[in-house]
Amino acid sequence: MELTPNQLEQIRKQYRLSPRETQIVDLILRGYDSNAEIALVLDITDGTAKQYVHDLYGKTQTSSKLRLALKIINSIHE
Repeated sequence: MELTPNQLEQIRKQYRLSPRETQIVDLILRGYDSNAEIALVLDITDGTAKQYVHDLYGKTQTSSKLRLALKIINSIHE
């Protein structure tokens, strides 16, 4: 799923995400399902991608990329 820039900004504010975390949410919603894929696209290490994803789980109170994506999608449609 592709979000508009306005929707991404809404999500960033709602969950108090950093610009990088917002990029990662966008990638997850586009179907990037591994930390290695995310790391490759963003030119960061796998460990750094893993840490960002872990931080996102805390901020969104989720425990998987699927749950994170569903929560984001649902919050846009509220």
